[in-house]
Order: sequence, then structure tokens, then C-alpha cells
Amino acid sequence: MARLPKLAVFDLDYTLWPFWVDTHVDPPFHKSRDGTVRDRRGQDVRLYPEVPQVLERLQGLGVPGAAASRTGEIEGANQLLECYLHSCPEWNESSNPNSRVGDICKGPNWP
Repeated sequence: MARLPKLAVFDLDYTLWPFWVDTHVDPPFHKSRDGTVRDRRGQDVRLYPEVPQVLERLQGLGVPGAAASRTGEIEGANQLLECYLHSCPEWNESSNPNSRVGDICKGPNWP
């Protein structure tokens, strides 16, 4: 069997979703009753269609995932990630005491 990576890191804009979170959508984001994530204007905000399957496959193989981005809209990007993590609880390891899902780094001076 091929060796698996120790960690899969994904950019956000134009990797997980087809837009720049700091220019093409308007935070804050919310999840509608039907499960659709929408921005302040009511515009649907979606992941690329392949993303859930890729993340589920990595999770099934035991490969942890992380997000990295240079966006200036840190709060909005984190809010979108939370919306999608709660849409797919199997991706959210926040109940794991060793998980770092909630860690937010705003620049190069993180610990």
C-alpha cells in the first residue's frame, strides 16, 4: 500500500469553494433551514461538488486535514468552515481533545 500523507492541507479560495471569500461573497454567513449556507445578501455559498467526497475519503483513511489561506477575511473564512463542519459532523473533530479545529492564527507570530 502507498504511504499516506501525515496531513492534508487545503487552501480555501478556489480550492474548497469557487470564490474569494474576501471579495465575491458577503459575510456574515448563515445556514438556512434547508441546510444551504448563504451570505448576508441571501446568495448561496457552496463548496466545489467534489470537496465533500475528497474530505470524507481522507477522513476514512485516517489522514487529518487542515486549512490554510491568505485571505484578509479571516472571520468570514472561519465562519464558512464552521458552517460546513457542522453540516458534516464527521469532519469536525472538535470533541477530540487533541484536535486543533478551533485554533485561529492571524499571522506569522503564532505559538
